[in-house]
Amino acid sequence: MRMQKEEKVVLVLLLMALGSLAVAFWAFGTENGDRESSSDSLSQKDDSLCVEGLILEIKPTKSGDNLILMLDATDLPIFIPASAGAKELQSRIRAGDRVTIRGTLSTFGGSEELVVSRQADIQVLTA
Repeated sequence: MRMQKEEKVVLVLLLMALGSLAVAFWAFGTENGDRESSSDSLSQKDDSLCVEGLILEIKPTKSGDNLILMLDATDLPIFIPASAGAKELQSRIRAGDRVTIRGTLSTFGGSEELVVSRQADIQVLTA
């Protein structure tokens, strides 16, 4: 079965459209598997991640004097190690405080979490 001239034109146009979409996806798609969020309170710069939101929960870890925070703006738990001043931070923050936290994305126990490296990376906006 031979293709008619019009069918060939349609096939060429379809292939051109698919090629254009592939180039656009490659050029404008996310690089290196970067995470995108529908929330404006989550932003990423280089390898660090910044999140702003209300503290829903503050949990000390069972060992090591570390803290885990949960914010309303993200499902990621925020891990604050003792070396980043978790003990001092626990005395100055409460559930309901609005904070901005900068950290790096890490995996622990098969789940992703935001890890804070310095106490200065946590800013209390309202208490």
